[in-house]
Amino acid sequence: MTRSALMVFALASATFSQQALAQSPQEITAIDALRTQDVRLAAIADQMLSANDALCRDHMPITGMILHSRDQYGGADTGNAFAGGDLAVSTTVPGSPAAEVLRDNDAIIAIGSELVADLEPEEDAPLRDAGFDALARQPADAPVNLRIARDGETMQISVPGSSGCRALVEIRARNNLAARSNGRVIQVNYGLAEDADDEQLAIIFAHEMAHLVLEHRRRLSSAGVDKGFFGEFGRNQKYNRQVEVEADRMSVHLLANAGYDPAIAPAFWRSELGGRLGGGLLKISATYPPPESRAQIMEREIADYLGAGAAPSWPGHMLPRRDEEF
Repeated sequence: MTRSALMVFALASATFSQQALAQSPQEITAIDALRTQDVRLAAIADQMLSANDALCRDHMPITGMILHSRDQYGGADTGNAFAGGDLAVSTTVPGSPAAEVLRDNDAIIAIGSELVADLEPEEDAPLRDAGFDALARQPADAPVNLRIARDGETMQISVPGSSGCRALVEIRARNNLAARSNGRVIQVNYGLAEDADDEQLAIIFAHEMAHLVLEHRRRLSSAGVDKGFFGEFGRNQKYNRQVEVEADRMSVHLLANAGYDPAIAPAFWRSELGGRLGGGLLKISATYPPPESRAQIMEREIADYLGAGAAPSWPGHMLPRRDEEF
């Protein structure tokens, strides 16, 4: 799929939690391409969220289920995707517990004891986000009980899962090379995911997940640190750069715990894609170190704390920072 084709349907919202996609018969392949990247990211995310569960303070069941809701698509024709209700299974991660018992387009009627009809999304957020929150409220170490509608019939389904760090993960329908985390949602732009191979996508996700593990957004907000235009100056710039360096350092531990060789992270920042990522907005930003500096920071972290990259890793020198004020 070409970048111009993607731009035909991408109407991504400026808000962090909502994604609106326009659909027409000519754009089905574009939306399918976005779904493909969603599944790819979800598979990497599930592995990393599960493997690093012990490092997080908030947990959720990891099932391989990807939800979406009718209100994410505006008034566009969504075919039979929501024939049974406004919240449905978009698809599942191949080989996951959800893939064994759920089908694409299964409507979600209840999650545990919570009826979807009673869920109230936050302002400007889609029903999908409220569904995710209900899923995340289920016991992390027990099967998730769902009531679904399929082919006109309702049924109870139990989805096995494993405990993992709590995060809503998605591909954002934007073409530029960017990813972001707000402490609850991790988004990778379509353009970046499309250009990255699986290892590179894991490195990108690990950096954003590191912000979540170290609770950077909460700490920055508590300290009144600006993340916008004024984030490039003075005290704001100092702490914004500090959290980016911390995330780079933490990311190699997250990768190692998930079975990756952490050395792929510094190699990424010396790669062609890493150079393009660091040569865009990041190049003119005082918040991020240059790509070569990021590679060297990661190499020092690996040498000092990971040896030959052995896992499991417990980054005890980093985790206490969650409780420190800026």
